[in-house]
Amino acid sequence: MLILGLSHIALNTPDIERSTSRLAMLGYTMRFDEPDLENHPTKFALLERYQRRHHIRSLGAPGGMTVELLDHGHTGGMQSADLIPVFQSPEPLAGWQTLSPDCLPLTQEAWKRLEVMLNAPLKVFRDPELMLIFVWFSASEASGLFACLMPSLDVDASKEILSSLRFRPDAASGLWSLLSPIPALQARLVPIEYCDHPNWILRSPLDAAGSPCIALVARGSGHPHLPMLSALGGHSESFALMVNNRSLKITLVRSEHGPVIELVEPIT
Repeated sequence: MLILGLSHIALNTPDIERSTSRLAMLGYTMRFDEPDLENHPTKFALLERYQRRHHIRSLGAPGGMTVELLDHGHTGGMQSADLIPVFQSPEPLAGWQTLSPDCLPLTQEAWKRLEVMLNAPLKVFRDPELMLIFVWFSASEASGLFACLMPSLDVDASKEILSSLRFRPDAASGLWSLLSPIPALQARLVPIEYCDHPNWILRSPLDAAGSPCIALVARGSGHPHLPMLSALGGHSESFALMVNNRSLKITLVRSEHGPVIELVEPIT
């Protein structure tokens, strides 16, 4: 099994149109839209409330990781702590609500270390349009989703998972990157210690608010999956799905120490 790069970071929303308009202010444009896509029954156990159909929309930006907006017909109340977005832009957007870092499921020590890792003064905002709490820093040259925090009860185990998925660490910063010559396939994650918080949920369902899932483009399924799935240490399910006029094999892995991992493989 070969991981080729990032497919997308999932972002749940009860209003895809409003969320699309908001992300457009950060340079995102629509790649494709599936307003009535089958929600495969295999996903039943991973959702708080299963519905047979759902709406997905893929968005890309020159300065950010690809995002997939999802409307499952239900969005959970607590935000997923499995992935916490880190956005960059020259200035904060109008309407963002400033929050204190103690609104995040991180210790003060982890927050201070994060600022060192990213080598930038960080702020925490809530976007009422996206219904999302996130980290932000100022960058003059680019806008978009720069990285995601990956809070964990076992950071070493999370790093092993990332290593098995072809992410590699930057020894100086602690940032883990999935490298590719194609910018749209690149991804950056920051494994960091999770601190229990009443407004966040770890190992969240797929329809939780926020970003509970990272999807990766893969090649070479079947038996070669097994070593990787063993390394991920979780339960997996696979199914076929037609998305954007392409036949895909989808494998969902509920890892022990990280977000739901979706492996997306074109069927040729």
